[in-house]
Amino acid sequence: MILCGLAASCATTTVMAQATGNRSSYFLEGSVYRHELNPAFQGERNYVGMPALGNFSVGAQGTAGLGDFLYVKDNGDLMTFMHPDVSAKTFLNDLPRRTKLGINLNENILSTGFFAWGGFNTFGLSVKSDTRFSSPDDLFKFMKSGVDSPEGTHYKVNDLSILSTNYAELAFGHSRALTDQLTVGAKVKFLVGLAKATVKIDQLDIKATPESWVITPNGAEAYLSAKGLITPTKGETGNYAESDYVRDAYGNPTSQLKPGAENLLSYDDIDFDDNNIGPTGFGMAFDFGATYKWNDDWTFSASLLDLGFIHWNNTVKATMSNSFEFDGFHEIPVEDTDGNPNSIDNQVDSYLDDLEGLSKFTKEGEGLKRNTALAATLHLGAEYTLPVYDRLKFGGLWTTRFQGRHTWTEARVSANVSPLTWFEASLNYALSSFGSSTGLMLNFHPRGFNFFLAADVPMGKYAKKYAIPTNRFNANFNMGINFTFGPKHKPVYRCVEARSEERRVGKECRSRWSPYH
Repeated sequence: MILCGLAASCATTTVMAQATGNRSSYFLEGSVYRHELNPAFQGERNYVGMPALGNFSVGAQGTAGLGDFLYVKDNGDLMTFMHPDVSAKTFLNDLPRRTKLGINLNENILSTGFFAWGGFNTFGLSVKSDTRFSSPDDLFKFMKSGVDSPEGTHYKVNDLSILSTNYAELAFGHSRALTDQLTVGAKVKFLVGLAKATVKIDQLDIKATPESWVITPNGAEAYLSAKGLITPTKGETGNYAESDYVRDAYGNPTSQLKPGAENLLSYDDIDFDDNNIGPTGFGMAFDFGATYKWNDDWTFSASLLDLGFIHWNNTVKATMSNSFEFDGFHEIPVEDTDGNPNSIDNQVDSYLDDLEGLSKFTKEGEGLKRNTALAATLHLGAEYTLPVYDRLKFGGLWTTRFQGRHTWTEARVSANVSPLTWFEASLNYALSSFGSSTGLMLNFHPRGFNFFLAADVPMGKYAKKYAIPTNRFNANFNMGINFTFGPKHKPVYRCVEARSEERRVGKECRSRWSPYH
């Protein structure tokens, strides 16, 4: 949680969160936006998305449940894990070895798809983002336990990372059938960087004794990219904390500043110049995909998304390299200054203030430039059509997102049914790095109109009253309103493989939607 507030402030120029798409839609042929999962997929009809509401999705993931950090009091109010009523044993026993948390959001501003030039073409303007946090459990052990023996306690917090990437995307895609069996597609994306925050700490060596807490950082760097971002130092603002002054023999702060205190970032004064906010970088990325219909029953597909980079301007660099003393985390009182029960907001503010003292970042430069790669995503899919009822299909989808320490994988199986020409649904189950979830998507696509609604809900235990997941979770919500036009593109009426003469005569062979009709 170190520098979470700093990373969040860098992302305020846009919505919080690069989404990986609604994977429940992968095998639904009437789904308008499944080309975002695989550019080889073609639409059922031409379409135009409703501005800002054509495709909206938001999701959250975690290897630890929200119930591991928020607890319910006897009176029903919430309290954080730092509250004295929560024992260290209760809190620490439920934590995973590494806590990963993520928020993702995707909003299509403008989108359209149409058949022309021998294939299916797409155009989209969207805002995307991805925010990730990764930390070992030693950070939370330190926060909660502090000095747990008279001789002192030694902690090592290894490989702590925070990423927040926010950008706008202008994408052009084309898909075409090369043969009756093989369809390929690709997209080119022009990217406009809005904000980027990267915080990486290789190690925090912490020696906590009753007299002092000494923090020795190693490999600690922060890069913040955003046009209009104001990151003053304490020397520029004069906003010093008590811990920035040298102490006398009795432990009291003097008027003398510690060496380097004037170059420390002043977190309370980080702000944006409203008259100077705008793009802060440009880049390019590509998507590639293919589908192969092996026979009447089996179809295989694969895609590789977001192969690209963004060149960022207006970058501030900060580092931590010197050892420093830390005042420690203060026990959160049960009551606030007015004698009322301490609210959850006050509890969170209290330990975020303490975390600022643990992140002594020194400003090293501003106006810098840097290049960062996007997080690429791999999809591998297999679809089986039930021979006795070809409106029912079963799918298996493997997803891997490559993002360094924040890499994750998911395996998803689904049952997909289209009982009516204008309605289809998918019921699926997923097992991923963030636990298990069940998903449902309903897609209404009569002539002239499309509306879809999908949700992934984490499976497992929930805290009562607030319905907070107490273990790993992977949740997603997706909805959209679109308008379709033009004829419905018919499948090719040629069998890839016919098992019998009866199957060939008098029946339409199952096949992919094709622009040729």
